[in-house]
Amino acid sequence: MSRVGAGRPVDLGQVETNFVQLDVWPLGFTPGQAIGRLREAGVGLSRTVHPTILRAVTHLDISDKDVETAIEAIPSALRVLTAA
Repeated sequence: MSRVGAGRPVDLGQVETNFVQLDVWPLGFTPGQAIGRLREAGVGLSRTVHPTILRAVTHLDISDKDVETAIEAIPSALRVLTAA
């Protein structure tokens, strides 16, 4: 069991989802700014009901390669340094 979000227990071994959320506020972006930068990088994320959180959703037409491309493009588009 692991705790995520607001401290709610989540069994990560049992989680299967196609949703990933990204809070852009700590990065210094508004959602509109982040969506624009991501769009220019070829990555489509959408707004959520939360004012600073974007979401990425995959579906049958999204390949593993597409996901890997997005994983590489998002930090670059948002000028985020990732730990090696």
